[in-house]
Amino acid sequence: MEIWLEIRKDQESGTRRLVSEYGDRLFAAAVLLCRNDDDAEELVFRTLDQAVRKIGQYRPTSDFFNWLYTILLNFYRMGLRKKRIDCIALGTPQELPEPPAELPGESGDADGYASLRLAIQELNVPLREVVTMRYFLELSVDEISRKLSLPIGTVKSRLHKARTVLYAVLSKQEGD
Repeated sequence: MEIWLEIRKDQESGTRRLVSEYGDRLFAAAVLLCRNDDDAEELVFRTLDQAVRKIGQYRPTSDFFNWLYTILLNFYRMGLRKKRIDCIALGTPQELPEPPAELPGESGDADGYASLRLAIQELNVPLREVVTMRYFLELSVDEISRKLSLPIGTVKSRLHKARTVLYAVLSKQEGD
């Protein structure tokens, strides 16, 4: 049974399944945006709560995780706008979570993964968003463009700039 149908049928059981299937993946995306576990946990909790409450608004024509990620991204942006606090500066390397087993592109190299996470955290919010969506959520440039309401050229430009910055940061880390 599709998860959204299960949530509609039995909210408690569906919510448990939602958390078990999507919680780690949402948390990994939230940490990349927020740069610390506490804010990421709060963001994921709010996202999952909103998803359960608004499950009637989900349309099965779209990918379920993309729908969840859109909710997460909207809460993140609301937090930036309302509080004018970028939940970035609080995180430290020791606070990074272990990589989830199912994270796309993760090859078991925990040190390389941690270095990449640190490098991504050095990106500004617009670059971090497109990198997270492209490489961790595996969205196409067109999908990112639609979700962020940006021209395709802007998305490509941000990805290029982010790759350039990440390459410089990772090269510097290797040299140290």
